Amino acid sequence: MRAKVWRMAVPGVLLALLVGWYAWPEPEKPIVPVDQAQHRIEAELADVAGAFHPGLQWADARYYSDPDLTGFCGTSGCKKTGRAMMIAQQAARVRISSQRFNEPLEIVQALWAAKGYPVRREGWSVEVKDPGFTLWFVVGVNGCAEMRATMTDVTDTTDDKLEGGFGQGPLNYAAQCATFDDSYWSH
Repeated sequence: MRAKVWRMAVPGVLLALLVGWYAWPEPEKPIVPVDQAQHRIEAELADVAGAFHPGLQWADARYYSDPDLTGFCGTSGCKKTGRAMMIAQQAARVRISSQRFNEPLEIVQALWAAKGYPVRREGWSVEVKDPGFTLWFVVGVNGCAEMRATMTDVTDTTDDKLEGGFGQGPLNYAAQCATFDDSYWSH
């Protein structure tokens, strides 16, 4: 008798916890308006571009969104929370020679540290992880310098099919990365 109660009680409790987790409301976090998020990201991209002398001539940034979902995605229970992640990626058109790989990393690291960000450097990348905001800069082995800025809790503008959102800019932003040489950076 006890085993029968145990076999029925445990799955019932687990199911109740699972349903409760699914139905539990998300904690209210402030939602950042799209134009405010885009302005902050554009300012960060411009600051990095302006820090290089001579300049690296950056390709157009690619913006896209990643909607925040809750529930069991992949089934009918997946729901949008009204929040999304705004992501911008940008690539430098100028090829950076391997002899200069360290220099752009030092420039970006100094810029972000001067802004008071907690900067972490690892290998050929520099990263900032601030609550709700991340910045990442890398120099690849092919001489391509890329930057990514991400902001969370932005107002979701995707439709019910998760299409739309913040999408703008070239689909393949990195196609123009390291496409030409510069007399300073490429030698």
